[in-house]
Amino acid sequence: MSSIRCDIYDPKEYDIWFAAAPYGAASKPAKTLKVWAAEEQADVVYNLCLFNMTGNGSDQYGVIKGRTLQYLRAKNVDCGYGGTAEHLTVSPGNVVSGTKVAVRDGVVLSGLDKSTYRSRNMIGVLADGRIIVVQSSDGCTEEQVARYAAGRYTIALLLVQDAGGSTGMYRVSDGYLFAPEKEGTDGRPVCSVVCMRKKNKEEKPMGKKKVFIGVGHGGSDPGAVGYLVEKDINLTMATACRDFLTAYGVEVKMSRTKDEDDTVSQEVAECNAYAPDLAIDVHNNSGGGDGFEVFHTIHGGTGKTLAQNIEKHVKDMGQNSRGVKTRQGSNGDYYAFIRETVAPAVICEGVFVDTKADAAQADTLAEQQAFGVAYAKGILDTLGLAYDEPEDDGEEETPAEPEQPAKEHWAQQYYDSLIAKGVRIDETRFDDPISRGEVFALLDRIVK
Repeated sequence: MSSIRCDIYDPKEYDIWFAAAPYGAASKPAKTLKVWAAEEQADVVYNLCLFNMTGNGSDQYGVIKGRTLQYLRAKNVDCGYGGTAEHLTVSPGNVVSGTKVAVRDGVVLSGLDKSTYRSRNMIGVLADGRIIVVQSSDGCTEEQVARYAAGRYTIALLLVQDAGGSTGMYRVSDGYLFAPEKEGTDGRPVCSVVCMRKKNKEEKPMGKKKVFIGVGHGGSDPGAVGYLVEKDINLTMATACRDFLTAYGVEVKMSRTKDEDDTVSQEVAECNAYAPDLAIDVHNNSGGGDGFEVFHTIHGGTGKTLAQNIEKHVKDMGQNSRGVKTRQGSNGDYYAFIRETVAPAVICEGVFVDTKADAAQADTLAEQQAFGVAYAKGILDTLGLAYDEPEDDGEEETPAEPEQPAKEHWAQQYYDSLIAKGVRIDETRFDDPISRGEVFALLDRIVK
């Protein structure tokens, strides 16, 4: 299933730099993403070629024309390889010649590919100065990826950067690899990467919040099956939730990031070991019903607040709600994820996968990711953390003034009285001047 991920990096918190190797040079070969991360001692690496500081010229290797190698050469750096620590800037003046601008000042531009479905990656800068990296698997067009990002963040500039090959990202902390083309367990060998490393890694920032996301079912357990397969859409929703939370400085751990067995007991153990501030378990329903529902502990408290905040955002996106609920068991809360986790926890049931109309609320990638974003916003509300609400790029219609009931004219009562007395009056015209002839005609009807 196609997916889109957005990663946000604050230059105040991360060192960001380039590393490159000549394409096809036997002495300095391309490397897998995992190897790049190890050699550069980076926390995260992306297969993403970026800058052309000179704006012209050609690449001596004839392959990566005008991209990172040219940037390095313009800086009098050996185009061989190696971490050239440079300040990362994203602007029309220092991007690769011919690179498309996908979003400028929050507006998705025309000219983006709407028909070719493949893996995509883009890089840009948010209005607040943070760097955004957007990547998709192989089922997306340029326009879809741009609209997804612009619909969730306030973007100053977003550039299309497909890097001449597949997209790819490797994260050292948990060994997570995002490589849609699945070229090896460590990612395909690439000639240039962008590296991210957290500053002062040993010192955890004060007040940093942590969230655990359980991803229901997986592997041999498909969960509910109908018009959709629950385990698949659970993962898509959970991933979108994670990406939105991390964009606003929240640390997140997911119980699984791929299709693998993931039992409730494993989720609970992982969650408690992680010691998060909040926890959610992402599920979808079956049984012929309709709508979203969310469960919290019978004891209320923060778990109930979290459930209410999430429900609000789900309803805002157009899904109806079956309510904020609890379920009593013989030992307290019925659900183990709520009963046994130390952190306040909820279970979200997005749609009924076996009800055609309800499954249609989450049968596209964008709709599934919208559920994840709604969950994330509810979490941020509960944590008391602010987030951007992108402005609609369409023109807002000025709401029509509500119609006011017509106010009765002061003369209406006299008109009605005369009619009741049998006086024939052909027209009201309360505020029009009356001629002498009309006066005589009226008096003739009245005077007996």
